[in-house]
Amino acid sequence: MKKCCCCGVKTASVVLGTFNLFLSILLIIPLAAYLANSEVPGLNPIKDNQKYIENVLEDILREHRWTMQTYQEIMGSAREWWPTSALIALSLSAISATSALLLILGVRCQVRFMMVPYLVLTMLDIILAGAGGIVIVVALFYANIIPGVVSAAVYIILAVLSLYSWTAVLAAYQILESGEYEYSPAPTKSGIKLIF
Repeated sequence: MKKCCCCGVKTASVVLGTFNLFLSILLIIPLAAYLANSEVPGLNPIKDNQKYIENVLEDILREHRWTMQTYQEIMGSAREWWPTSALIALSLSAISATSALLLILGVRCQVRFMMVPYLVLTMLDIILAGAGGIVIVVALFYANIIPGVVSAAVYIILAVLSLYSWTAVLAAYQILESGEYEYSPAPTKSGIKLIF
């Protein structure tokens, strides 16, 4: 693969890295504000909407047959683990931002080993999202056929886009590899005779 859509794979890798870095920073800001218990207006949307999120989750759990009896226990566990899950999400976002920054620097500086953390992390994300996505699609098919079909279509589209993006970054990695180890012999037609 030499091109990704309308540009080269190196440019596509920088664009993907920038997009990933931007999204990671957008996630880090509210998560850090929540964990720091910030009182700045508009900076802590998680804390501002926490009761609403809990009410929606409780309504969803109350509607389904398999969680109708135990929704209060599930909500108790969710309230207990809410700060821990925010800390885990913040850590994953920081790791993702770091790997995206390394990807951008690796492509721009032509140091391919800086691209490895992004490739590894993205492949782990694809594997975990793939396994979780299958579970969600099957559960939605079990609940109703229409949400199951919609979720399966979204799942397939996201899987194809994720794999295509990962393949584009891998192609840039391989292009940088071939450029690092090229052998260019000295010209022999310079007027100097070689004696063997």
